Amino acid sequence: MSDVKEIYIETEIEPNQENDPDDPEEKTFVARMREIAETALDTIKSEVKKEIEAQIAPVEETAANLSSKIKEEVAATVQRVHAQYEAEREEVFRTELEKEVAAAVEHVHREYKVERDLLLRTAAEAENTKKRMETDYQRKLKYANEEILEGMVPVLDSLEAAIKSATEKVETDDASPEITTFSEGVELVHKQLLTALSNHGLIPIEAAGQTFDPYRHEALMAVASDEIPEGEVMEEFRRGYMLHTRVLRASQVVVSQGPTTEAVNEALNDKDTTDEAE
Repeated sequence: MSDVKEIYIETEIEPNQENDPDDPEEKTFVARMREIAETALDTIKSEVKKEIEAQIAPVEETAANLSSKIKEEVAATVQRVHAQYEAEREEVFRTELEKEVAAAVEHVHREYKVERDLLLRTAAEAENTKKRMETDYQRKLKYANEEILEGMVPVLDSLEAAIKSATEKVETDDASPEITTFSEGVELVHKQLLTALSNHGLIPIEAAGQTFDPYRHEALMAVASDEIPEGEVMEEFRRGYMLHTRVLRASQVVVSQGPTTEAVNEALNDKDTTDEAE
């Protein structure tokens, strides 16, 4: 800033003891001096004002330009911050949305797995129940006539007893033709009845000559035998029957105990004698 000019107005007034304040010339001089001073003061003010305005104008222009630039920078900063905020908000929103979608998908998958497992278990239980019911139905159907067939067993026993009695009489020399015919007729009826009952699952149990089976055979006694091996059925007292795979009635049998001690010792002695002879 330029220095402010200082203007000094010096006026010398000769002291005069004879000056008269009421003198008109004196009054005119003072007025002129005051007028000169006021004019000089106005000139100074004008020049100072111009100087100040000249110095202030660039500052005001710089300030205006700076203000405009600051406004632009502030506006750009605000816009940039707003855009960054919107981008960050969108990113946060997208992240939260992705998390919510992932959680929802996981929840749906979990619920689907639970429902699927429940459905599979229900279907498996239904299938097992169906199979069990079918098995029970087939078993009940298979053994539905068990009581009827069980009631036919005594009839078979009676026929076999009649056949045995008639056969014994036929084997004698004094048997009449009527007895022979009767025996043959009873045997035929017995055979046809067995065939008919076997179609419904009733099957005679084999006993004589078979290895003793406690599931199918009922041992009435055990007898020593030199000819029949130990544990083999020697004789059948009463025939047993199977209904499919179930024992309807076990066979009553006599089981061999094998050779006696004396027979065993004798067999060993015979073997030793044979070895010595060789």
